[in-house]
Amino acid sequence: MHYVSTRGGDEQADFRSVVLSGLAKNGGLYVPASLPVFTEKQISSWSWLPFDELVWRIISPFVGASLQENTLRTLLSDSYQAFRHRAITPLEQIGHNEWILQLFHGPTQSSKDFAAQLQARLVAHFLDEVGKQAWVVGATNGDTGLAALAAFEHCPTTRMAIVYPRNGLAPEQLAALLAADPQRVQLFAVDGNFDDCQTLVSRLLREWPLDDVIPVCFNSTNWIGVLAQIVFYFHAALQLGAGSRPVGFSVPAASSAEIYAGYIAQKMGLPINQVIISTNSNDALHQFFHRNRYCTQASNRTLSPSMDFSLYSNLERFIWEIYQHDGHATKALMEHFERYGELSIGNAQWLRARVLFDSYSVDESQVRDEVVELFRQTGSAIDPHTAVGVLAGRLHRRSLGAPMVTFGQIAPAKSAALLAELGVWPAGAAQAVEPGAQAAYLAKADLGGLCQALCAAQQRFV
Repeated sequence: MHYVSTRGGDEQADFRSVVLSGLAKNGGLYVPASLPVFTEKQISSWSWLPFDELVWRIISPFVGASLQENTLRTLLSDSYQAFRHRAITPLEQIGHNEWILQLFHGPTQSSKDFAAQLQARLVAHFLDEVGKQAWVVGATNGDTGLAALAAFEHCPTTRMAIVYPRNGLAPEQLAALLAADPQRVQLFAVDGNFDDCQTLVSRLLREWPLDDVIPVCFNSTNWIGVLAQIVFYFHAALQLGAGSRPVGFSVPAASSAEIYAGYIAQKMGLPINQVIISTNSNDALHQFFHRNRYCTQASNRTLSPSMDFSLYSNLERFIWEIYQHDGHATKALMEHFERYGELSIGNAQWLRARVLFDSYSVDESQVRDEVVELFRQTGSAIDPHTAVGVLAGRLHRRSLGAPMVTFGQIAPAKSAALLAELGVWPAGAAQAVEPGAQAAYLAKADLGGLCQALCAAQQRFV
């Protein structure tokens, strides 16, 4: 297995190089040059497998010769030891052929734990092999950064740089970030939104200032952010009879990695009949799939803050796929987007995308109503992000005969205040968190200031 850049060129990389990376050398994203494809019979035979064995069957072809089998099995098994449910990702039925895949039983109670826990173990292993240290860098609007913090806590060969919007985090999320170990973590608070933070991190990775230290991105620009989530689709579908009937999915658009992973899972042979991209009022992805127009836009603050942005990095990987691996076309489209903040794709490519994907935008009143109604009818409490997905899945599914699975990305407890207000969660006192790290403040386009602060932090940590 080898990897290439979405923006073309002759560069090829093995799995280890992809793990220990931020971006490809030409600024693109790493993608596998080819995909493993499984037969219906193979997939059906996996229905009895425990979760970590299923993960190994799906992930091992992407690893190739970079890891021995027993090493990879150990790293995969270790990645799920801190999860609180023995099924790892249990399915909950909420209606006729309607299900929620609970992805929030990890250490920080969000789906981000899957990629973070796996990435930390792979990075630590490969850094030991090459005898180097790394900065693990990325942008967060809450859950991604917290998952990375928890995962890399015991990785002595890494330091972390976390960029976040100064006024864009919930108080408890900010408190958790500031409680990080200041000897290992450097925080950067940006006077801008989450899109500004992602743009700043991408520029940093392209102009990395530390020659002797490897940059590793904890956002899903790193391939592990996608790879860990392909498993979600296989696991859910196998519990619902994959191989004998197709399955549909509704994915709250808190991450384009999960959406792109669904496309990859179908190409690998999984019988998926529909993926619904569920958005709140920040509907950039909905507009792309509904109208073939994708553009950056000002973000509204909503009840589902993990979706309050418009810059989706894995859209570049998806464009590369639907342009049939044409790196030159992908590069031209992405450079146009980076310059003008908008893009449209060819009509043939857009229609190809619509074969699998639908989209739906949910407003705030609908979210509140769905949380309350689901609790009244089933006794299940869901967070607002999941409510967006559940409602979109119910209203926009193509087939009542195919199971519809919504990704429950965030634990209801993380929205306890809102749910208590709506009467579906007991009121409770917030826990105080001791501050630790301090944030350096940056203007939203201050790449020079970010590089200088990072170099200074490197000297301090050394």
